[in-house]
Amino acid sequence: MTGTTKNKKGLGNPAVLAVASSPAGQQAISNISETQRKVTDAGIQILPFVFKTLFVAGCGYVAYRLWTDRFIKLGTNPNWPASNINDAQADARAEAIYQAMVGFGADKDAVAMNIAGLNYNGWVKVYNAFGNREGILPFSKEMNLVEWINDQFSGDDLLELRVILPGVF
Repeated sequence: MTGTTKNKKGLGNPAVLAVASSPAGQQAISNISETQRKVTDAGIQILPFVFKTLFVAGCGYVAYRLWTDRFIKLGTNPNWPASNINDAQADARAEAIYQAMVGFGADKDAVAMNIAGLNYNGWVKVYNAFGNREGILPFSKEMNLVEWINDQFSGDDLLELRVILPGVF
């Protein structure tokens, strides 16, 4: 006997065809189709729940980010001397400090010149006038004045600024 036997797979196999064409095979195929239809219907029914859940979670995340990224003004200390600058001077100094730090490289001397001579309550006015400002990169985190200074300067430069206005940043 020199015949060869091939392994047939799928519907080309006569045994599979015989089972699939039998009444039990037809019942199994229809059960599979019915199960697939039920699974699809169940998936479609939960889609509104999934979308509503994602919407509520997204709104919650946006509310959380708005709450945590807000600017909180510092209050002046009535036990210390009153501010030695007015609001217009504080606005001008805050803008000058921002312009010295925004972009590539920061001008330490310009920042030092604008914080020199401030008392604590004067610093509070400049800090509040600075507020939260966005960096040069799109979608970068908004930072307050202390965060900007700590971000832009390090080491000896930061130490020099801390000597000019100790205990603030």
